[in-house]
Amino acid sequence: MADEGDDVDDVDDGGAITARTGRHKQRYNDARQRLVAGCICVRRRRRCEEEEEEEDERGTTSGTSTSSSSSSIKVLMINSKKGPRGNGDGRDLIFPKGGWETDESAAEAAARECLEEGGVRGTIASTTAPMPAYEFTSRSKLKAGCDPIEATCVAHVFTMHVTEVLDHWPEEGERARYWLSPSEAWRRCKHDWMRDAMVACDELGLRSDGTALDDGG
Repeated sequence: MADEGDDVDDVDDGGAITARTGRHKQRYNDARQRLVAGCICVRRRRRCEEEEEEEDERGTTSGTSTSSSSSSIKVLMINSKKGPRGNGDGRDLIFPKGGWETDESAAEAAARECLEEGGVRGTIASTTAPMPAYEFTSRSKLKAGCDPIEATCVAHVFTMHVTEVLDHWPEEGERARYWLSPSEAWRRCKHDWMRDAMVACDELGLRSDGTALDDGG
């Protein structure tokens, strides 16, 4: 596998990969809250892409360089099946996440969701110390009449360094992939709790308002 700083291989995976369905193995905590796991998937831009951008900038902005550490990172975001927030604010994307099941660790569940929803494989930054858990409310459970406590989901979020991007993956017919700068990924992120997770991710170098720490602001 390539390390985090190398170019990422695009792979035409001809194997039959299928997504898990159903919730018969779904994990819940003692409060009957659904447990989910997901990843903030990052990769370095290909060297040729950085060179092309630097050439473009030399031609338009008198040689300004884009060599800062955060500007070389791209974040994988995917569309939400439920669509954008609906208020026209442009917040329409999420990072891969889904149910944590009883036959896997939280890190394994997060990696599986990245493969199923985003068609990527990689290395989890830490399998023993995940980022803090985040709570969010399932609107579908509330509509079904669940108690607000039971309608709360608890998400465990990891950072994945992407090493493979598959041409074909289980949810390719329902999900579009977007490789964005950390700030743009934060701006378009649909859920507030996901935004909080992105700010907490040291790899992205973001302030609480989504701006880059290294932009001099």
